[in-house]
Amino acid sequence: MEYTLKISGMSCANCAHSIEKAVEKVDGVKQVHVNLATQTMYVDVSEDSVLEDVYASVTNAGYTADLPTQETLLKISGMSCANCARSIEKAVAQQKGVLEVVVNFATETLFVKHDDTVTVSAIAQIVEQTGYSVVDTTQVEKVVDHRLRNRLIISLIFVIPLLYLAMGSHFFNAPMPSFLDNHFTMGLVQTLLSLPIMWVNRHYYTNGFKRLFNGQANMDSLVAIGTLTAFAQGFYALVVLFAGHHIDFYIESGAVILTLVTLGKYFEHTAKQKTTGAIQALVELSPKTAVKVENGQTREVPVAIIKVGDVLRAKAGEAVALDGVILSGTAQIDESFLTGESMPVTKSIDDQIIGATLVQNGSVDYTVTHVGKETTLSQIIQFVERAQSEKAPIAKLADVISGYFVPVVLVLAVLTLIGWLLVGQSVAFALNSAVAVLIIACPCALGLATPTAIMVATGVGAKRGILVKNAPALEKLHHVNTVVLDKTGTVTYGKPVVTEYLSADETLLQKIASIESYSNHPLAQAIVNFYEGERLSVERFEAIEGRGVCGTIDGKILMIGNEKMGYDHLGEGILTHEYVLKAREVAQNGKTPLLVMDEQSIIGLLVISDAIKPTSKKAVSALKRLNIDVVMLTGDNEKTARTIAKAVGIDTVISDVLPQDKANVVKQLEETSVVAMVGDGVNDAPALAVASVGISIGSGTQVAMETSDVVLMHSDVMDVVSAITLSKMTMRTIKTNLFWAFAYNVIGIPLAMGLFYPVVLNPMFAGLAMSFSSVSVVVNALRLNWKKID
Repeated sequence: MEYTLKISGMSCANCAHSIEKAVEKVDGVKQVHVNLATQTMYVDVSEDSVLEDVYASVTNAGYTADLPTQETLLKISGMSCANCARSIEKAVAQQKGVLEVVVNFATETLFVKHDDTVTVSAIAQIVEQTGYSVVDTTQVEKVVDHRLRNRLIISLIFVIPLLYLAMGSHFFNAPMPSFLDNHFTMGLVQTLLSLPIMWVNRHYYTNGFKRLFNGQANMDSLVAIGTLTAFAQGFYALVVLFAGHHIDFYIESGAVILTLVTLGKYFEHTAKQKTTGAIQALVELSPKTAVKVENGQTREVPVAIIKVGDVLRAKAGEAVALDGVILSGTAQIDESFLTGESMPVTKSIDDQIIGATLVQNGSVDYTVTHVGKETTLSQIIQFVERAQSEKAPIAKLADVISGYFVPVVLVLAVLTLIGWLLVGQSVAFALNSAVAVLIIACPCALGLATPTAIMVATGVGAKRGILVKNAPALEKLHHVNTVVLDKTGTVTYGKPVVTEYLSADETLLQKIASIESYSNHPLAQAIVNFYEGERLSVERFEAIEGRGVCGTIDGKILMIGNEKMGYDHLGEGILTHEYVLKAREVAQNGKTPLLVMDEQSIIGLLVISDAIKPTSKKAVSALKRLNIDVVMLTGDNEKTARTIAKAVGIDTVISDVLPQDKANVVKQLEETSVVAMVGDGVNDAPALAVASVGISIGSGTQVAMETSDVVLMHSDVMDVVSAITLSKMTMRTIKTNLFWAFAYNVIGIPLAMGLFYPVVLNPMFAGLAMSFSSVSVVVNALRLNWKKID
């Protein structure tokens, strides 16, 4: 059972590493990934009861794990007093999965914090059963706490005059008030300006020392120790100045460091918010209200309270609210966000429509088939969120280093202090150097190097209809050197049509269509669509794998299949039959022939054609330019397969493969290559599952999508190229981020220690460098948004 939990209290990669180590020790935990960038933990447990132990282990590690929760705000009508509010609160609180309920009588709102097992429609139903009505709903998303911005503003208000007093006269010969001529008075004023900055940023101390005393020191611990040391020196210097002695006064360095760290956190957070823009864009596609049809009347209702089976109406200019099936009407619907096709699609009775698509012309009434997290749009969002919460294998090195990073930095700071004192430097110089070491060290850059790039990349992919379902798949795509393409639905459109029919029996086509109507094979569907007349009763039907189908009508057996089927039943005599010769001829032209036989002879021929997608040849050429081998894998006959392969530039063809054997072929290729399998059907699902990376075409089946690692919503083979290109760019970005994160610490820490003396680093500059090291990593990841992947 898989859960995504929100983690509070993490400030650096060492925190994430500590939580993972703690949770991995819990019995029943199969897998755990902590994502510092999203502040979430993905955990796979053997049973629900294990989750309580997971919470306990996170708490014991010094952090907080919250249930996967949602916050819902509903507008209530019908309340007349505070007692009404209490009644609603009591009723909703009894619902399993509800964590918190607050009804505000004055504003007529109901706030509910609940886990994923509780739907908004269930809450609305409880309210209505209690005797009140839900008139509006707003999903309240957990956005960043404004306290960070407020802390920054307050810090800046006090740090600007502090810097003026501390450095103005030294660097700019700035005028000072006459009452500050006294060193003690100057020090006192600077101390008074520093205290508010220290207070509003007390989070670093409470969190940092808590982690330190728990044996899990993090970046907050380094900032807390470093700035507190600077403040302590300042307070001590103030006492010395009061006694009339002279001493260097550096209290402003602690205040400036806190301000710079907070500024860096603010910029980092702002940048990280942009990495999740793709999800927000998808969420905004879904309308908040819909027109419900009930007893011949229509009324506008919130989408959140709509249930499966409700009938909705969508008119020109409106978005389809939820997935459904059309009951009446015809409309031109823009499905470009889903399929990438700019031309609208005509939809009428019994056709499926997808939520968030746009009605351009016409009007339809439709029955809702999926709501909430079951809709197509919600599942796309879940794909992206899941991929963004996972950790790529390349992040393991950074995790290992982060686990030792903070303790090592603490030791280096102590050694720096002792070392400079032993060689005769002043206490102030030694303290400044030690503080610089504590401040410049930045495990955050290491922790953010990989997840921010993954988040941006999955968002970029989602905007282009490429859904990467997990982070390891995004990394594996980088290594792919062989792409296996299924023919039908991947290289071709997967919409075969009968282009030629030969038979002397005028009644034969009706019998063929009647038998084929029992099959779900695409070729069977083409035949059924070709004959629009009535169906006959079929007494017995059988699908013969790799051959065709046979059925019994009026006691007579009829077989429809390939040449192998004819040879099996009628022997070598068929080899010179005119229909067999014709079949071989059309196969050379990339078409699929089907022979029709009774128990004595061949009595008909169907020729079926499936057009090649115009981008298939371009995609194959692009893959070859990337030094990737391309293989076509199909169950079709060799002649047809090779003709289509030649048309698109594929050199290697594996044909006549039974569905269950496709997976074995991919396994054999995996022995010498890293394989990406691309397919769209149920028959492709096993092969998609065994490939290093399974890629399903969006027009394909739900089974194929569930077993694949990447879903191409636009059904365009060029998106395979785009996915691989995106992976390569992402890996380059991650490696660049890791390089700079390592280089920054490898260069910065020795510089702060004074190993390049007489070049030394002021703690304030160390704070500035540390703050922007993590920002630079996030900004570098954001550059993926502007890179071309197609």
